[in-house]
Amino acid sequence: MADCEQAGASGVAFEDGGLPDLSLPCLGNGPTVQVGALTGRPTLINLWATWCGPCREEMPLLAQAFGERGEAIRFLGINTRDDTGSAADFLSTTGVTYAQAVDAKGELLADLGLPGLPITLAIDSAGRVIARQIGQMSPDELRDLLEQLTTAPPAG
Repeated sequence: MADCEQAGASGVAFEDGGLPDLSLPCLGNGPTVQVGALTGRPTLINLWATWCGPCREEMPLLAQAFGERGEAIRFLGINTRDDTGSAADFLSTTGVTYAQAVDAKGELLADLGLPGLPITLAIDSAGRVIARQIGQMSPDELRDLLEQLTTAPPAG
């Protein structure tokens, strides 16, 4: 699993389409993830849990996309309302290597007012949510999210 990255500058305010100002511990090594400060480059965030069947099914698709696009797009998994030991074991058996944070209480899910897992968010380089996928993604839906991230204008 990749180390979590140091947060950039504060992003777009939550009320203006950014992410809430939450600090989530890294599941692996690295600093605490400042969700509202994921700026500087496009980010794909996937909220998931081991107890969520659709989450488990889409994880190989995300791992493959990371292998293909991880240089241009930051990938971040957020293990939500789950046991961290189970999450780490699952990630190691599936070969997922991108950074993971832990949201034990499901604060991000609640703050965003989203119904359940999995949820995938496309965040532009300014920290603004530009697209979201609620529920399990198909390969075409993931390709569309990644395309939106790579064609989004840079933060200015």
